[in-house]
Amino acid sequence: MIGLVGFDGAVEAGVAAFCAGAEPPGDQEVWRRLTGAGVEPWLADRLLVFLPMAYTRRLLPNVAFHDVLVTPSGRVDLRDEPVFLAALARAQQADRGEIERIALRSSEFNAINNALNAGEKLEELVPGETSAATDLRPVEPGDGGVPSPRAIFNAMLDGHDVRLDDGARAETKLFVHPAPDGMVMVQIDFAVAHPALAAPWLVESLAGFGATWREAIGMAVRKFEGGSLHPIIDGLLRPGAAPDQVERSRHEHPGGMFELVLGHQVNTFTDQTVPSIEPLLDRLLDTLRAEPLTRKVHALRVFTAYQDGRLQTNEVLLDSRPWPAGETVVAGSPAPLPTGMVGTRVFGLLVPVDGP
Repeated sequence: MIGLVGFDGAVEAGVAAFCAGAEPPGDQEVWRRLTGAGVEPWLADRLLVFLPMAYTRRLLPNVAFHDVLVTPSGRVDLRDEPVFLAALARAQQADRGEIERIALRSSEFNAINNALNAGEKLEELVPGETSAATDLRPVEPGDGGVPSPRAIFNAMLDGHDVRLDDGARAETKLFVHPAPDGMVMVQIDFAVAHPALAAPWLVESLAGFGATWREAIGMAVRKFEGGSLHPIIDGLLRPGAAPDQVERSRHEHPGGMFELVLGHQVNTFTDQTVPSIEPLLDRLLDTLRAEPLTRKVHALRVFTAYQDGRLQTNEVLLDSRPWPAGETVVAGSPAPLPTGMVGTRVFGLLVPVDGP
């Protein structure tokens, strides 16, 4: 599954390579950052060339650029290059800092800037075809070392015969966090919209790290698949599709009866056996009775981290928003382990039950 093709993750890796550091990096440094983190040379080639071209088109949308890159061995039609198309789509979301860092280094931008300095008018400029001094390496099978979160999520849904219709949507977003040299740190948002949800979007954010993009993205994906995916499928998108991966229990609430569709507990930061946080979950559900709930599907997510019994991270989300009353319950509860670092995460959906 981690080898599925798609380049939404790859362009984020490229943007990070261009934008890291206080000063703009040279091409050799961008190449080192990419290939050093596991990006295959053929993909690194394309990110190094295509991202500046894509960002220049975002910066200068009214200039009639050619859809061709001329190389020593022939002409490359950019419309047939998936990496360029992914870069072009990503450029539409770019902020000013990204545009300045990436677009301003392109030969196309420099040519136009020189023409303007010579007295040409932007609206009258007709750029020539862009040339590269060397050929692009041949495309190789696979994702080039950077898995696509979007393709992975879609494959997970397809694997459970989930068909999104009637206003349902599934999306992903990869965020790259600053990390020491030789390390990749990411966050992936897995988001679902559905008419049955109490909130417009259900968003589960998972972090991952590693020496390569594959390792970091793979860690985040495994966390999502281990704890959040199956409640979303079995409780919302295709009820009954993953019965052996969830626990179901009734929850009485003043607003009506709900069924809690709960995923597996995900433990991190330790190799020790971590006890179930079911007692904490029971206290949270008791506290939830004081919260007004609509007759829609509500999401509950708990993530805690402790160091030697001291609470370091306390995140309780109700419908993907912080729930202060739940955080108070966590703060007053004992740590799962008295020593060492330990993290626990659990996710579930509260599905309204009609009738007895």
